[in-house]
Amino acid sequence: MLSTTPEVKLPPVGVVITSYNCEAYIAQAIESVARQSVRNLDVVVVDDASQDRTVEVIEEALARLKDRRFRFVAMPSNLGQTGAVRRGLGELDTPFVCFLDGDDIWHETFVERHLATHLNTDFPVGFTYCDSHVINGDGELLAGTAWWFERPNGDPPHRSVEPATTPTIDGARGVASFPLKPALTLHAEWSSAWSCNSMASLMFRRSLVDLIFPESDESLRLYLDHYLTTFGMLVAGGIAIHESLYAYRMHGKNSHSQASVVGGTFATSRNDWQAINRDVLQLVHREMLARRDELCTAVGAGHFTHSLALFATALTEINAGTSKEEVVEENQQDTGGVLVRLGKLFGNSR
Repeated sequence: MLSTTPEVKLPPVGVVITSYNCEAYIAQAIESVARQSVRNLDVVVVDDASQDRTVEVIEEALARLKDRRFRFVAMPSNLGQTGAVRRGLGELDTPFVCFLDGDDIWHETFVERHLATHLNTDFPVGFTYCDSHVINGDGELLAGTAWWFERPNGDPPHRSVEPATTPTIDGARGVASFPLKPALTLHAEWSSAWSCNSMASLMFRRSLVDLIFPESDESLRLYLDHYLTTFGMLVAGGIAIHESLYAYRMHGKNSHSQASVVGGTFATSRNDWQAINRDVLQLVHREMLARRDELCTAVGAGHFTHSLALFATALTEINAGTSKEEVVEENQQDTGGVLVRLGKLFGNSR
């Protein structure tokens, strides 16, 4: 008797597109979601009180698309990244959710590859994330990968580079196409050496997001992606998709990535990442302790205790490099630390 492969209905995927002063790029972001190969999407576009023509551009783009899967929410006041995402999530009731910044672009198979990875028959995780191309304000390719993505510790300084990692160049059309890179890496627990990618690289289980989302918008106006992925990895693990499934735009006015792609292990930002990372990790730690009972119920007391111990050890090492006087001075200047100050300065766009 011939064996048959069962076909199972796919769940819908929710998408929150957030924008703040993205008039030059938001239409491309919206169109990239509309082109997704997976069609069962529920999409909310949230503008976080932009001060340019972003709202008009969004309304024009949605009018052109005439796509019933999309709806628009214009915030009356700027709440930052966390507040804008929270507002979008309030419009959605889907088991999986993704987030796209208004100046980035998804490739057509973004949702398809993420959903397939979540539905693997090896191990269910809380979130998936992928590599990215890096483009400039004109959409021109600057780098084929985010160099920090799944870069092994102790990478030798002199090594061969596989020819298969280079794109095919179509000189006549002026475009590059990259070979498929179907490798996946499971990370079942958090490590201080682990790194993720930006907001646009992620797909979460909604149940995990509801469990770990910050209580306050003001405490995390920026770097919600760092918070969610750190907390998510501690709670439920993640899978890295080694394909570049979206384009991260460095256009010179990013709130975080205002530096240049100079090659090597370049710094994407001129902001103080050590201080930012410390503040985010401390926030995660506080939230873990405050939600101990909920987390133990969700993932088991043993797993929670193990993750908390790993995290506490890493925090001790990180905080050892920061003097008590520096922390006190920051808290006197702004009760939210560097995260609130940067968020108020730059709005919600990375």
